[in-house]
Amino acid sequence: MSGARNGSPGATPAVGKPTDSWVMLLPPGWARFPTGEGRARELDEAIEQVVARALPDDLPRDKAEPHRHMLRDQLHKTLASARDAGSGAVYLPTEPMNGTVVPASITELEFVSDAGSDPVVVATSILADGYEESDLVEIDGRPGVRVLATSHEVQQDGDWPVVSTRQVLYVVSRDDADGDWLALSFSTVWNSHETERLAEALVFFFDAVMGTFRWAGAGTEIANLPERKVPGSA
Repeated sequence: MSGARNGSPGATPAVGKPTDSWVMLLPPGWARFPTGEGRARELDEAIEQVVARALPDDLPRDKAEPHRHMLRDQLHKTLASARDAGSGAVYLPTEPMNGTVVPASITELEFVSDAGSDPVVVATSILADGYEESDLVEIDGRPGVRVLATSHEVQQDGDWPVVSTRQVLYVVSRDDADGDWLALSFSTVWNSHETERLAEALVFFFDAVMGTFRWAGAGTEIANLPERKVPGSA
């Protein structure tokens, strides 16, 4: 499965740059929710796709409709903070994997540094912020950085338990001249020894996902992508 910023996965815009859009492969059960400014309609459509998949029309309406409303409200509430923070999209697991609810999310964010800045210098400055792990990386031919940070005793909203969190952040240069950057932030949580082992495995999962990342803008040819898209990627 795949997700793209602009258009369908693998689509090539008529004009623009190779880094104007991107794709990456995700397993079944994940969905991409556009949360950027002016994309409220696309977000609603993505949520409706997930609701329809979880609670199809052939279910009895009187029993299914309250659950549909609950799922819509839950997704809107979950995505509200990411939208307010200026994220372009959020990827969430919307179905269990082998019976296990996946405690993870991916947030997509675009930002701008000083135009004309050396991207390696910018990436190196990120490495100086005291992360547990920090490495210069190359993402489909573009320079970037991967960092990892862990926090303990994180208080969640409502009645949810205190948890530990692990965040893996990939920041990659999209354009030297304009100073355009893309950040993909992965977060997972745990509150026991067993769930910590799952969180550790999920970090490897995200690194594997980033290994499939490809630019998909003008002039690129993305081969062998699955026909089925992540909900919300269109």
